[in-house]
Amino acid sequence: MPSETTLTPPLRLLVITGLSPQVVTETIWALAQRTPPALPSEIMLLTTRAGAAKATRLLPSALTALSRQLGVALPAPEIRVMRDRTGRPLDDIARAEDNRAAADSITAAIRAATADPAIPLHVSIAGGRKTMGCLAAIALSLFGRERDELSHVLVEERFQGRDDFFFPPEPPRRLPLEDGGVLDTAEAHVVLAEVPFVRLRGQWRPESVGSGYAEAIAAAQTALAPPRLELDTTTMTARFGMTSCRLKPSLFGILVWFAERARRGEGAVICPHKLAGAKALAAECLAAVTRLCGSADHEACRAVRRGVADGLRREVLAEKVSRLNRLIRDLLGPEGEPYRIRAEGRRPFTGYRLALPAEAIRIIPEAP
Repeated sequence: MPSETTLTPPLRLLVITGLSPQVVTETIWALAQRTPPALPSEIMLLTTRAGAAKATRLLPSALTALSRQLGVALPAPEIRVMRDRTGRPLDDIARAEDNRAAADSITAAIRAATADPAIPLHVSIAGGRKTMGCLAAIALSLFGRERDELSHVLVEERFQGRDDFFFPPEPPRRLPLEDGGVLDTAEAHVVLAEVPFVRLRGQWRPESVGSGYAEAIAAAQTALAPPRLELDTTTMTARFGMTSCRLKPSLFGILVWFAERARRGEGAVICPHKLAGAKALAAECLAAVTRLCGSADHEACRAVRRGVADGLRREVLAEKVSRLNRLIRDLLGPEGEPYRIRAEGRRPFTGYRLALPAEAIRIIPEAP
């Protein structure tokens, strides 16, 4: 047996369980069989009131025995009871309102456990009702990071749910059966089945919503929907998917111009000001801003006119594009990627375009 050591690197273990606290030690034992071993520095159970009572009674001694066998100081578990919105502990998940409460509890726990980027999370869905495991897997898809893992520990049925079997002990033991026979723990097979899952965290902004399950699902669904850009020229409001923002005339005019070009299927704007066609591009850009302002003497129009006096200059357009992209990034986070004005090619022949398909863009009212 190795000498007792502290656990490094850190790892959070979250176990979704019901009346079988054995899945905690079985999962840890299975993690210890990896090369190198991956043992938790934090252990949390998410369970029902009855499950918490049973875990409190049986788990401390089982973890002590496992610590002794592994030669590692395993941490004391945090046993957390799922509660409904009034704070009432859940005894079971037998009603629709219990299911909603469990969903919120599991989502909140996984969201909190994935908040620290330095500590990976391992989620076990071996215990509890099937609904609990399903909810945990979905929540981990929403919030999980690259190093996070999902697993189910597989144990032969004859060893399941026994209060005298928490992991394969060394040396093996013989466990009594009701019919007078015995079970030899040397024959026990405990296998950690890793469950691949889709990681969606980078596609939406988890920090933008509360910890409720339904709220997180709705926000992620909105972020993952096909991009839609709607530009209301009467109010100079841009709607990126479900998120709206009013823009200053010069920025809004530039965005409308790029949107109009995208709808016509035109390529990137390449704008060294001495390039052939640069003056025509400048006039086109200025016309878009002027149409919005209602007057060529508007301050925004004068500013754009000064920048394109002898053709569309790269530095003028680059500055507007940078401001637009920064606004979109601050407003939408990773969800804003489809709406960014993309830079293509190398300087001094960098081109800029809005890469949305024509059918994803709507301008209100349509240009005459």
